[in-house]
Amino acid sequence: MFENNYPNSSFPADEPRTQTSGYHPRDEVDNDYSRPSDSDSDLRFPKRPRLTKPSIRKKPKMRIPKKENGVGSSTNGVSTTSNGSSQIITNGQVSALTSPQNPRREELVRLMVQAMQDMGYSKSATQLEKESGFLLESSAVAKFRDGVLKGEWDLVESLFPTLELDQNQDIVIVRFLIRQQKYLELLERREIKLALYTLRSELTPLAFNTERLHLLSSFIMYSNAEDLRRRAEWDGAKGTSRQKLLLEIQKYISPSIMVPEHRLESLLEQATTLQRISCLYHNSDKYISLYSDHVCDRSQFPSKTTHIFERHKDEVWYVAFSNNGKFLASASKDKTAIIWSLETLDYVHELKAHTDCVSFLSWSPDDTKILTCGQDNEIKLWSVESGECLTTLKKHLYPVTACAWLPDGLRFISGSQDKDTHLWTLDGTILYTWTGARIMDLAINKEGTRMVAICHDEKLHIYNIETRKEEAIMDENAKLTSICLSSDCKYALVNLSTREIHLWDIEERRIVRKYYGQKQEKFVIRSCFGGIDQGFIVSGSEDSNIYVWHREHATMIEILSGHKGAVNSVNWSPVNPYMFASAGDDHTIRLWGTPNAADHKGKMKTS
Repeated sequence: MFENNYPNSSFPADEPRTQTSGYHPRDEVDNDYSRPSDSDSDLRFPKRPRLTKPSIRKKPKMRIPKKENGVGSSTNGVSTTSNGSSQIITNGQVSALTSPQNPRREELVRLMVQAMQDMGYSKSATQLEKESGFLLESSAVAKFRDGVLKGEWDLVESLFPTLELDQNQDIVIVRFLIRQQKYLELLERREIKLALYTLRSELTPLAFNTERLHLLSSFIMYSNAEDLRRRAEWDGAKGTSRQKLLLEIQKYISPSIMVPEHRLESLLEQATTLQRISCLYHNSDKYISLYSDHVCDRSQFPSKTTHIFERHKDEVWYVAFSNNGKFLASASKDKTAIIWSLETLDYVHELKAHTDCVSFLSWSPDDTKILTCGQDNEIKLWSVESGECLTTLKKHLYPVTACAWLPDGLRFISGSQDKDTHLWTLDGTILYTWTGARIMDLAINKEGTRMVAICHDEKLHIYNIETRKEEAIMDENAKLTSICLSSDCKYALVNLSTREIHLWDIEERRIVRKYYGQKQEKFVIRSCFGGIDQGFIVSGSEDSNIYVWHREHATMIEILSGHKGAVNSVNWSPVNPYMFASAGDDHTIRLWGTPNAADHKGKMKTS
């Protein structure tokens, strides 16, 4: 039963609200919900309507081409015909690897020569060049490379004609880069007169990057080399600056003239990355061999219920693993939160102090404390060891929808429907308040410098926690119900009421993937990243199922059943790539594991 906390409200406080009767206290996607939108000035009270059924945009499934034993694979490797020409055997068919006139043969030989040199097999590399007739680089290019690394700048510029540079643009940029290095090295050696000559007579006449020229001229004022290197963000002639210069110059030189460094190694890394991405069930950190095609069996995916936690007396709205992966915590409509042990598969503490539904919780970075919040407008701080409520914070005027810790474990942020987002200390002091957005969910990056939040008005907000400034606002096209950050904090996963999940690139501030299929129209449904390298996207659904997609392809790979009623929240173990948890309206929390119930280190306890 949902308690009416709003004065003069005509909403019937005694009327029970279930999933089938219309209004739901966790229902944050109703158009006429009881809180004002971020642009409203008058308070509207619930009228219990439902959303009109959205039109469903079906996304065609991505077809992944069948692999033909990989790129350049063979059953017996490379064979030689009687006339000495190289051949490859692929799927039983023999074809010429390359004729002497084919450019692929030259490319392959040159890459092999470079790889041999990188690995220290210089004699073998020289022999291969001699036998094949293909040189890795011309003598002029070799002199150019050597000249850059030795700082022979006049020689380097004299060799420009051999590099096939664009005379109208690229040659100016390359000259600028080289002369800039020359200038900085002269300053480092305190040869001020020569440095001034280089600046005035060699750099300035290029008429390129005036802003950079002004900065370079200011470096003359530094009295010692250490200050120069620090201010210029440059590590000097004896550091890596010349190697970095060579890499920068190579961007303007045809790769056929100067082969990029470690090119074969880069190509092999690309090949293994493609194999990993093409594997729908990739969930292994084992080495991917070049000898055969990589395929993960479905048995490595956690698709079976291994245990069911039953103690809550009403719908479970949120579930989260502790950071060390040893515990699980759940928040429920029954006004409690429960801490569960994954070792004993039993409850540790039942946290009872809230006077209304608990909708969210957050583990402290060291797992010694938990924050809970919900419909009673309060935030409570708990001791994980004792289960004691340490502090109750009552500054919010309306339900608290989300909270998150900063990495120091001494501060946290809470978001609410009252349009105030507070930055707190553990003693209840509010350090700062962002106002104006009715927050539905929020997340903080691992450095504690940035917060990403979603609001009722279909927007994503990015805040700089250090400067307290709002950095960006991104628009969506439907009600947003939850947000989850990737482990590298570069991407945000957002659930929408239109049966879609969007993957946002936070840096580029654009949607890069969309995932379709789960059922979500009325309730708050939460999704998460999961698996090795977070290669899966997992979401609850209003149809009692759990939906799983391949992150890169956006291909749906699993629909998992077991719950009876909406699945509200899913959370993947931070330490075990073969385990996740789900929470539902059937009052239960389920643990999911691989069919053989084994994790990446050994056995996993099951019921």
